[in-house]
Amino acid sequence: MSANRRTFFRVRASLRFTFAWEGGFELFRTVDVSACGAFVMRHVPAGAMPGLGAEGECAFNLESMEIRVAAKVVRVASNGFAVRFRAVPRTQEDRICGWAFRQETRKEPFLGE
Repeated sequence: MSANRRTFFRVRASLRFTFAWEGGFELFRTVDVSACGAFVMRHVPAGAMPGLGAEGECAFNLESMEIRVAAKVVRVASNGFAVRFRAVPRTQEDRICGWAFRQETRKEPFLGE
C-alpha cells in the first residue's frame, strides 16, 4: 500500500455509487470519497447491503471520468458502509486525487463574524 498521504485526502461528496458483490448489486450514494476508499449510504431504503469483508467491484463518476475499481467492505453502519479500494491503477488514483483537491479548492471560505 502506498504511503502517499494524498490518497487519504477525503472530501464530502454525494455521488451515485454502484457496488456489485457476490450477494448482490445495488446503487448507493457516497458521503465522502478519497483515492483509497469511500463511505456510502443506502440510496434505496430497503436495498440490500453487503456485509463486512464483502469484496466486489464499485463504479462511480467524477465529473466526466468513470472510475471502476475492486473494493472491500471494511466498516458497516446501520445505513451504510465504508469500502477500501483495491489495486487502484495509478492513472485512476491520480484522477481521484486531482478531483478531490479541486473540490476542496472550490469551497467557499468561512468568514467568521
